[in-house]
Amino acid sequence: MHRLDTFPERVENIVQAVAKTRPEPGAALVEWDPPSVGPGEVLIRVAAASICGTDVHIYSWDNWAQSRIKLPQILGHEHAGYVETVGPEVHHVQPGDYVTAETHIYCGRCYLCQTGNAHICRHMEILGVDRDGTFAEYLAVPESVVWKNDPQLAPRVATVMEPFGNAVHVVMKAEVPAKTVVIIGDGPTGLLAAGVARAAGAAAVWTVGLLDYRLQIASQLGADSIVNASGEDPVSTVKRQTDGLGADVVLEMSGADVALPQALEIVRPGGRIIAFGIPSRPLTLNTSDVVFKEVELLGAVGRRIFATWHHSQRFLSQVDVERVITDEFPLSRWQEGMDKVLRREAIKVVLYPGA
Repeated sequence: MHRLDTFPERVENIVQAVAKTRPEPGAALVEWDPPSVGPGEVLIRVAAASICGTDVHIYSWDNWAQSRIKLPQILGHEHAGYVETVGPEVHHVQPGDYVTAETHIYCGRCYLCQTGNAHICRHMEILGVDRDGTFAEYLAVPESVVWKNDPQLAPRVATVMEPFGNAVHVVMKAEVPAKTVVIIGDGPTGLLAAGVARAAGAAAVWTVGLLDYRLQIASQLGADSIVNASGEDPVSTVKRQTDGLGADVVLEMSGADVALPQALEIVRPGGRIIAFGIPSRPLTLNTSDVVFKEVELLGAVGRRIFATWHHSQRFLSQVDVERVITDEFPLSRWQEGMDKVLRREAIKVVLYPGA
């Protein structure tokens, strides 16, 4: 925790934040020292933040979270806000700018950064995972990751640009034009992927999920067919609707234990699977199916910096991102929002720090 003796007047000495403080399930609303800004850094007053599946992993304290998170840690990475102040050596951002930050903080110097792969930087720090996140009134980030938002974009929508970018990155990696596409997962990113796949020219889109109200949103966003896997076998359904061939592309967006093996059954020989969902524990996969079907199995994480942001901005006119926003709370009521996400009663919950 840091203090800044010469902090701007609008920043109080203590701010509220939602933080993971104990190595067990849960989190807490705490008082926290506001962040300081050093050379090349920007202080953002967070206007809106939203709850993501990664926050749920950390809140639940699953195996992944236990192996990754160092306590104490402010949660959150999806956000939108306004630049409050800037440190020395900041040249392209100024106080008052309406911004969102790329949540993957890259070094800019390693081999991967220098070959166009900054989103998988060897020294990556992720907001809300490796450094303090966005469930707070203020956030400090390097100028290099700041994205200036369209002033017409409401903060509640701008805060969803990060998961929307996930969907765009996965769909672009899958190369979906004129292809049949199955999306496994009815979380926010999976639902948004249906809209992006349709906008990108997919021949047909199926969304596989477990909750009817979410699957209806997938239909509204662009899915041609929906499959509720709690009562219908997605493998037989897709095979039947493709004359036994299977889908050209499967996007695994759920992280469920059964999803990746299911994707291998659904994809046609010579097809492509994009793995995006994060399982809560290690999985065993029958790789002989990958070999004998000659399937391409590719991973996808984050967004290409900043190519995906430009693509996402262009897709906004074709995908109704607001459909996935179901609930809004002040930060002080974050627990209500988290509980709704855990019960799967909400899709995307937006929190308002300072409200």
